Amino acid sequence: PRGVLRWLRKRRVEHIEQQLPDALQMLAGTARAGLSLPAAIRQVSAELAAPLQQELLLVQHEQRLGVSLDDALENLARRIPAQPVKLMVSAMRIANETGGGLAETLERTASTLRSQHAMELKIRALTAQGKLQAVVVGMLPLALLLVLDRMEPEAMEFLWHSPPGWATLAVL
Repeated sequence: PRGVLRWLRKRRVEHIEQQLPDALQMLAGTARAGLSLPAAIRQVSAELAAPLQQELLLVQHEQRLGVSLDDALENLARRIPAQPVKLMVSAMRIANETGGGLAETLERTASTLRSQHAMELKIRALTAQGKLQAVVVGMLPLALLLVLDRMEPEAMEFLWHSPPGWATLAVL
């Protein structure tokens, strides 16, 4: 169960990371339209799909219960242990505290996350062939043993039924 839970959590975080640049772009658009950050979060969370929508709704619920926006964003970063979410929360908090261009900050953050995600996908694609080659080369001795056992059972009998053969198998 722990492994399945870890896999589901990882999948959820990856899905949130994929949704994040689009959400930041929408937040930037609503900020340019003149909405405050809490109103922008409310507007964007109504248009997003799960799981990021659920997390932004939790931020809204925390604010309704009296938690400050900064603390609610920090709780979001704590719930989702991903670097892009921490980057988004930091950008939002800094822009909110300094009163700077929130829309520009969010757009720059979105473009940074998009390029970072594209680079990660490119690296995955480039390393996939090497990983497959490692699996094939690793399984080759076992496959060769099985083929030789089927083709020449008399010759392989010494390997399976004698101490020197067992020692050889142990080394493999």
